[in-house]
Amino acid sequence: MRWPEAADEIVVRDGHLTINLYKLSDGWYALIESAYEGRVFEGRVTEMSGLLAGHPAVSAAAGDGEAAEEETS
Repeated sequence: MRWPEAADEIVVRDGHLTINLYKLSDGWYALIESAYEGRVFEGRVTEMSGLLAGHPAVSAAAGDGEAAEEETS
């Protein structure tokens, strides 16, 4: 069995969400859009766990300044 080449771009559609991941040299650039809410998140991630709901990076992008302060302190 031959493995496929590594992807430089991944697109996932799940319900109303579209997740675009673009490969960088040391991580991924993510763009998450909702059909209802528009852009939900855009930014660099080094681990996919960074895209999970409740993660400080996602909370900060969603406008929760308190989560952003916790991450930097």
